[in-house]
Amino acid sequence: MTIAACYPCLEGIVFGADSTTTIFVPGPVPDSGLEHHYTFCQKVFEFGPKGSSVGIVTWGLGTLPHVSYRTLVAEAADKAIVTNVQTLEDVAKIFSEVFWTEYRSAFKKLLDRAQILDAKGDRTPEEDRELEYWARNLSVGFCLGGRWRAGWRVEAYEIIFGPLLKSQPMPNRLRSGAPMYWGCQYLIERVIFGMDAMLFDRIVRSGKWGGTAQELFDLVKGGLLTPPSELPVREAIDLVYAEIYTTIKAMKFSHLAPVCGGPIEIAVVTTDRPFRWVCHKELSQAITEGYFERAKKDER
Repeated sequence: MTIAACYPCLEGIVFGADSTTTIFVPGPVPDSGLEHHYTFCQKVFEFGPKGSSVGIVTWGLGTLPHVSYRTLVAEAADKAIVTNVQTLEDVAKIFSEVFWTEYRSAFKKLLDRAQILDAKGDRTPEEDRELEYWARNLSVGFCLGGRWRAGWRVEAYEIIFGPLLKSQPMPNRLRSGAPMYWGCQYLIERVIFGMDAMLFDRIVRSGKWGGTAQELFDLVKGGLLTPPSELPVREAIDLVYAEIYTTIKAMKFSHLAPVCGGPIEIAVVTTDRPFRWVCHKELSQAITEGYFERAKKDER
């Protein structure tokens, strides 16, 4: 799981994410193993060679079996340059095409199974649970944003892949001034709205709420903590960092599994400068943090 963010503003695009990834490690005998949480995964990437003016952030499914997201981002960037596309939307479409090909190849049997279940009109409860499982665990999204070619205006596009899609998804342009969160966004929804989407749905379906869903939404909306529609880029960076940090700490001090955590990474592409890191972990960080942890124990 992930907490990922993108804030498109007039001065630039801010990307952010935590660093935890969850990987199932099989045991020595059939049907055994456990999920392990690793805290030094990278989810924000520069799109293309150093000096590029495009960035990308991912959430959901953490990896494909035989190729890394890092590799696919580089290959898509090469293809966008070679084909000489002129707009960032076309770049996003190229990435969607490159990823869709690998995604369908890697999970074809599972994706076909999910679509068969989805089309079935008389699913059993077990089949409903299976379909929900595949919908949750085979979904992955990306947000690509920045500037392309000689333009100075920035924009960002959301691209979401899931097992029920029959063709590659088309990029959805994000609105400037509206921060977007994906993955474990429910805790942010609680802070901003006072409740998250799942809790809202449970209340509506409980039979205890006498009004309509729209009436409940209007009531909740009255307590909305609304950020300014456009923030200066440094304030946008602060907002993205604060929301990711809040999510990590809320999960740490709760009954929930620690599926968000590790170093927070923030990057920005401004209208007048290329991709730059604001917070970025070194390749040696897993080693150095382990060293300092051991040193602290020795001191005690």
